[in-house]
Order: sequence, then C-alpha cells, then structure tokens
Amino acid sequence: METYAGFPPQPPAQPVFLTIGNFDGVHRGHQKLIGDLAEAAHAAGCLAGLLTFDPHPLAVLRPEVSLLRLTSPEERADLLGALGMDFVLALPFSRELAATPAADFMANVTQRLRLRELWVGPDFALGRGRDGNVPRLSELGRALGYTVHVTSLFDWEGAAVRSSRVRALLADEGNVAAAAGLLGRPYRVWGEVQHGAQRGRRLGFPTANLTLPADRLAPAHGVYACWAWRDERGYPAVVNIGVRPSFDNGLRSIEAYVLDFEGNLYGETLGLSFIERLRGEQRFAEVGELVAQINLDVETTRRRLAAPPDHAAPAAAHAWQELDHTADWAIAVQGATQRELFATAAAAMFALQDADLSHPVELARIIRVSADNAPELLVAWLNALLLSQELDTALYTRFEIFELSPRELRGVAYGHHGAPAHTAVKAVTFYDLSVTETTEGWQARVTFDV
Repeated sequence: METYAGFPPQPPAQPVFLTIGNFDGVHRGHQKLIGDLAEAAHAAGCLAGLLTFDPHPLAVLRPEVSLLRLTSPEERADLLGALGMDFVLALPFSRELAATPAADFMANVTQRLRLRELWVGPDFALGRGRDGNVPRLSELGRALGYTVHVTSLFDWEGAAVRSSRVRALLADEGNVAAAAGLLGRPYRVWGEVQHGAQRGRRLGFPTANLTLPADRLAPAHGVYACWAWRDERGYPAVVNIGVRPSFDNGLRSIEAYVLDFEGNLYGETLGLSFIERLRGEQRFAEVGELVAQINLDVETTRRRLAAPPDHAAPAAAHAWQELDHTADWAIAVQGATQRELFATAAAAMFALQDADLSHPVELARIIRVSADNAPELLVAWLNALLLSQELDTALYTRFEIFELSPRELRGVAYGHHGAPAHTAVKAVTFYDLSVTETTEGWQARVTFDV
C-alpha cells in the first residue's frame, strides 16, 4: 500500500474509489466500509483509497479539546493496508483548508485523484460550514463526474460502532474487553521501556515501565491481563496503570510485569494488548498484602490468557480431513468464511504435528503476511506459522485473524512450548493447491512437505 503526505505529484493511472475521514482505531464499522469499498473498487478495475487529515481537525479547530488517539498514523495505515486499501493520503489540515467550500475541495480531489466513486456514511459532511453533506456531494458529483455511495451505520450487538464509544470504554471504564468487541481485536499500545524506581524488582516482580506518546490513549487506572509484545513474540503480562498509591508516587505510570521472560528491556519498544481488567487500583497498608495480591493477579492473568478466542472451526465440526496421498500429507479444509478457512487450515497443520489442544496457552506470535491472491496468501500464512514454530519451539493451538483481505493477513497464533512427537511439517507446497469460494463458504486443498 502507498502512503502520501498530500496529493501525489501525478494522478493515479487507474480511477479511484475513495472514502474520507479519520478512521482512528479502524474499528469494526471502519473495517466493514473499507472491505466493501476495496472489493467494489478492485472488481471495477479501480484503486481503493482513503483520504484523511493530519493533524486531526479538532486539534486545529478546537485546540482546547484533548483528543487522544487509538492508533498512530503508522498503525492506522498498516491496518488499512491489510484490509485491502491501495493508498492512504494524509492532507495537512489547517484553518485555511477548513474554510474551503465543498465545491472547491471536491473539484481538487476529483482532478488530483481521478475520483470515480466517493463512499461516505449518511451523516458525513465536509467543507466550510459542513456545506458538503450527502445531497450536496451527490449534486457536485453529477457535475464533476463521480458518484456517491452512501453506506449504512454498522451496528455491533445492537449499537452503532463509533471511535468515541471505544475511547469512553477504555479511558472512562477500563472495559478493555468491550472495547475489543467494537475494535474487532484487543486494544494495543506501544511504548518505550524506561528506568523506574525498581520497587517491583525489590518485591520480586521486575516491571517494565512504559512511556507512551503524549497523544496516545491509555486505559483507565487499574490492573490488566495483557499480552506483552517484544517485536512479534508475545508473553503473558500483568499491567498496572495508575499512580502507585501504596508508594504515594502521585504520577501516572504504566508498569508491565512480563511473565516467563528474563532479560533487559530498557530502551526497547514494548507492545501491550489489553485483554481483561482484573481490578481497580488499590492502596495496600502492608508490603506483604501487596505481594500477595500481585501473586493472585499473576495466577488470574495466566488463567485468563490460557484459552484465547479461536477463529478455527470447532474440532467437533469435522471441518478438515486428511486425504490419501502418494507422499507427504494432504488435507481438505472447509470454512464458513475465508477467516475460518485459514484458521482451520492452521489448526489442522498443527494437529497433524501432535499439538495438544487441551494444553493451556503459554505464548503468542503476531503473524503478518501478504501475497497476490487468496491461494498464495494461505501458503504464506501457513509457512509463516511454521517459521514461527521453529523460532518459539512451540506448537500453536489457537488462531485469531483480525485483518484479512485477498492480499494481506494480520493475526495472532497462540500455543504452548513443545515439538512434534512424530513427523514435523517442513513446508506448505503449491502442489495440488486450491482455494475456492462457493455459495456455501470456502474450501481448500493443501499439501504439506514432511
């Protein structure tokens, strides 16, 4: 995916289907719009693009309002690319741009981007005084040569999905589980590990103290079960956000006690995926009480992270079968969706290698792959898992796929330490490979080199 700071120097070679907005968080509603737009654009032989603004318009028009981001511009672009976007264009936002009439703005966009379709929500508006509402944009489109496609608001569990709702769940309530439901993935932040007071180390719980960018949202004060990410490897972690009332510090900190890790994290960038809020921040009169509570938090965290969600079909569904083959192994796999198909193929590959589905999850690995089409993407996904299996000396048992398009995949594999007791899969081959979408779902045939 291409990213541009301002309009590209030359109009793209292909016409463009475009949406406009901030898309902070890239939540389920954004994902639905982007996925549908990309599919329609590519079916028409066009590019799928997004136009956004930097800085956020509120930072310019209402600087007194503190607006904390759910995603950095880099994270947002990465997520959008995985959903099928061909380019993201960030226009510098200023009061001069805010004062531009919708007619002038859209004339410029149409000329610079070869706009064919504009995708917006029913309450969308742009331009001076928000004069560019949907009827006005449609009127302008008839003169400028583009059409307007109005999408409906996306509901999740009976309510419209909005970035403001995600922010409230995180910052006001610390309800990271509900926020993950709206986002379609756990809320994740990245921060630099810096030296702290080292009280945790003296108590027997060495912590990594994270510093977030000033404009990044942190969940409400409390203790959380998290996955801590060192590059793409995930470790269970107990994370405290607050002012450390037992020590009268008074300044907010983010401290992560990373389980099953030994080493120096100072100066590194560490990621945190918030899975569940365990409790609010507490003050303890005695150090012994604090130590006992931390031990309890560790036990609870291990229990909460031991069985993460899984996008593979349940084993009882018999969604894969081993096939007769002259050499190596071959399987047939079915899935109601492409996401379920890919996760089930991964589960089958590790089941053939003796992965213990009943074993509690101990570790995680971020998987990111890209390819030119769905069959090549499936091979890339499975081979990336095999490489990670070697790196982690692990067998994976659960698979979450968060962003998926015909060309890219972003997900997490969870598993336990171990190695195949019998035959190990060396690679996934292109021999006799097939991935097909039918009226009843998806099916694939995969051959493994053993």
